[in-house]
Amino acid sequence: MIVEKEAVLKSENGIHVRVAAMLVQRAEELGRRFGVRLFLRTERSKPTEMHNLMKLIGLRAASGDRLYVSAETEGGSLPEAAEQAAEAMRELLESDFEERGAERIHEVDKLLHENALMQQRLQMILEAVQDGICVVDHAGLVTYVNPAYLRIVHKTPEMVVGKSIYETAPEGNRCAVLRSGIARIGSISHKKDGTTLVANVTPIFVEGEIAGVVSVSKDITELQTMMEKLSQVSARAEYLEQELLRTKKTAQAFANYIGKSGKVVDVLALATKAAASAATVLIQGESGTGKEVIAEGIHYASSRRRGPYIRVNCGAIPGALLESELFGHEKGAFTGAVKKKLGKFELADGGTIFLDEIGEMDKNMQVKLLRVLQQREFYRVGGEENVHVDVRIIAATNRNLEQLVKEGGFREDLYYRLNVIPLVLPPLRDRVDDIPLLVEHFIEKISKETGRPVQGIAPEAMDLLMHYRWPGNVRELENVIERVITLMDGVRIETDSLPSYIKGERVSEPVRVVSAGKDVQAAPDGEVRTWEEYEQEIIAHALKMAGSFNAAGKMLRISHKTVAAKARKYNLV
Repeated sequence: MIVEKEAVLKSENGIHVRVAAMLVQRAEELGRRFGVRLFLRTERSKPTEMHNLMKLIGLRAASGDRLYVSAETEGGSLPEAAEQAAEAMRELLESDFEERGAERIHEVDKLLHENALMQQRLQMILEAVQDGICVVDHAGLVTYVNPAYLRIVHKTPEMVVGKSIYETAPEGNRCAVLRSGIARIGSISHKKDGTTLVANVTPIFVEGEIAGVVSVSKDITELQTMMEKLSQVSARAEYLEQELLRTKKTAQAFANYIGKSGKVVDVLALATKAAASAATVLIQGESGTGKEVIAEGIHYASSRRRGPYIRVNCGAIPGALLESELFGHEKGAFTGAVKKKLGKFELADGGTIFLDEIGEMDKNMQVKLLRVLQQREFYRVGGEENVHVDVRIIAATNRNLEQLVKEGGFREDLYYRLNVIPLVLPPLRDRVDDIPLLVEHFIEKISKETGRPVQGIAPEAMDLLMHYRWPGNVRELENVIERVITLMDGVRIETDSLPSYIKGERVSEPVRVVSAGKDVQAAPDGEVRTWEEYEQEIIAHALKMAGSFNAAGKMLRISHKTVAAKARKYNLV
């Protein structure tokens, strides 16, 4: 409720400083007593809340002027409170302020004294600030500058204060802000004396109207000079790289993904952003590049980290069993279903499910998975209940899904549902600079596991590792380090400790796997072969040594499905 009273100002000198102080003090008393807010206006102005000394003086009310005092109730105040407060303030406005001032001179002087002290403190702060401060009124006249501003612009107070910015800098930021009322932040200007300034220019509004602007300036000449010198030295590249690493901070959950090369930093930065969302992620990369490590990192860096993290290798489960594995089954759904079983999606409710080797999934299962992605619901095998789940899906594959879509081996609609946030992991041969980090990590890890102290690796051996193509990527590198540490006699990895195919030497017996009338044999010394030839040789050798896809997969640390696919590709079976 708002009550307004009309009053005729009786103060002989109008609302001057002492009268304004008395009005402010009385308004505070009435506000606390009646729970109201008091406003004052003239016939020419808008209502001004009566708690600001300068605003009351700014009304420029003279003796005999008609004033309008209004009281607005707050909270649970009664309507009568507004009436009483407004009437009390009306009586004060029409009273003899000189007589009342004599009665309360001590309180008013105390208020004025506190106000003066506040102004002094503000002045001391402004003078101590190292940034230049300039205040301009609504007409464009400079009303205040602090010593730092004078020092920055190399001028005296007489050259600045009282001058019009429309004359001294008509195209400057202050004029533009004064005209538009829109602040300019971080504006850089170059002065004729070679000084470079960065300024924040902000408009000052009083009761909705622009009353001036204030600019805060900083001299960045020295900083700019330092940056120019920095760009001329050879350390600039290293400096920029470190800056890049600092700006692309990644979550601690990705600490197991070893590397600091540019491609790794880019992947981890994107993975960190993906973790902050709920979108489906598709991780693509060759076998052994660390797709599962990234998927796990995304889960534990996300808001679902307290929920379950369920892994499913779609390539290791026969198609007939995959539906039951993912969605569960009811009792009696098929022979051997002696009880109800929850699927991986139900187990992952509230968390994340990681579908590895998604490219191996048959077309029938792809249709059912598409429904889960779209509706977040499914039926158990043999069941009639529609199960709803809240699951974040991360998929991974070492196959080219786009090519599979073109060939008809993978549904296009499912591909686009999965490929919301694509992550492509670089192969180890494309981030050679990370090999020393990975070698050091695996040496430390495997040494602790095996109890064999290893003091490092010879530079020549490291050079050979960095020049090998690593078709099995990081998984193959770990396998090699484990093999070397297990079989080595000394305490340091030397060139002789490395497998012969990494050193480029001819093996003592040519590797031969006879299948379908085709022989595969290691290339002679010095010959550079294609990646597929190396891969063919590795798969063939592993099959000969292991005797089965499963055993060969364990030896190479890849899935038996991948071994089988590679063997068929190279006609080894």
